[in-house]
Amino acid sequence: MQTYLLIPLVAFLLASCSSHSDEILQVRQFHLKKENPSKKRAYMIRGEQMHRLRGAVTLKERRARLGQYYTVTWKNPHPNQGQLKLVMDYQQTATGARVLQMSRRLPAGVSQGKVEFKVVGEPYRVGGRVLAWRIRLMQGRKMIAEKHSYLWK
Repeated sequence: MQTYLLIPLVAFLLASCSSHSDEILQVRQFHLKKENPSKKRAYMIRGEQMHRLRGAVTLKERRARLGQYYTVTWKNPHPNQGQLKLVMDYQQTATGARVLQMSRRLPAGVSQGKVEFKVVGEPYRVGGRVLAWRIRLMQGRKMIAEKHSYLWK
């Protein structure tokens, strides 16, 4: 009987201890550097590698997946106030001071979601790894939230 009370209590404590639950933007980065998954015991990294390489059979297909992945979880604090857009500005090693940009329009009226930005394949091979990045949640010209790397100017 005590275990039945303990399980909901632990679940409640874990849910309430999450420090990111009220953040508007969360960014998770992953850098896929090799065509083959690691043989080390770092199970979470190996799982991420396997996820990114899933379905890539040939060496050419695996090389096309190499690069950097940015998974952005967003929350819309005011879902009924218009169209939102996520914008990623970034600089790569071979592009110098030039700032490149990717963006995604978000569905109107939706209160939360997940978007992925990728610098993979040819852009990654030619431009090199991403040195600095900034991701903004925009509503028209108004910035709702921003996350950036340590090196972003």
